[in-house]
This record gives sequence, structure tokens and C-alpha cells, in this order.
Amino acid sequence: MNSPSLVIFYDGQCPLCCNEMRALKAQDSQARIILVDVHDTDAMCRYPSIDKQHALSILHGIDQQGQPLYGLDVTVLAWRLVNRHRWLFITRLPILKGISDRIYLLFAKHRMRISRWFGQTNCQDGMCQKKIE
Repeated sequence: MNSPSLVIFYDGQCPLCCNEMRALKAQDSQARIILVDVHDTDAMCRYPSIDKQHALSILHGIDQQGQPLYGLDVTVLAWRLVNRHRWLFITRLPILKGISDRIYLLFAKHRMRISRWFGQTNCQDGMCQKKIE
């Protein structure tokens, strides 16, 4: 098995976030990505440099070299690692990066409301039903 190329810290209480992580892991046949629910205290203890509150405001990741990544940089790398949604690279082009990052932050801030708009309400008692492996 290859060593992980990316650790992603996601909001396990957000239905859209959980669905995205499930879709990502379904494509991760080489086990290159580790997912960590920021609400999982035991798992978060292994990553003391990750602040839970900050990770809830913007997606956090750690690449293979141990460097932190945030927001769309995490998303783009994750999907590139599984050879899907490669078109996302356009959000990192200098001409689009600034606006893409602002849109992402707006989305992240309102992700629970957006989840409800899309009928994504499969969480009970604040936790999504199926743990993502």
C-alpha cells in the first residue's frame, strides 16, 4: 500500500461534506487519502497542529510533505489524486483563484443551509449516519 498523499479534515456533521468525502473515498482505490472528521476527538489528537474551529471555517489538509493546505487547494489536490474532476484546476489559475476562494468561503460558511436546500439532511443528532472509512 502506498503512503497517504493527503490528509483531509472535514466536518462530519455536514451532510454535503460527508457526501463529498464518501464520493472521494469511493474513487480512492490506492488509499492515497486519509479522512479525519474534526469532531472525532481521538483522531484529532493525532494532529495537534489542526485547530478544530479554524478547520470548521475552511477545509484543512496536510500534503505528503507535511505542508498545510486550505479550502480549494485541498479539494483540487484530492480529486487530482483520484484522477477525477481534473477540471477543478481552473479554480487555481491566477485569474480565477481570488474569486474562487471567496465563493468557497461563502459556501463553507453556509454549508449546513446549502445542505438543506439540496435535501441533504441525512444527519441525526448532529452526526452523519455512516462513518466514512
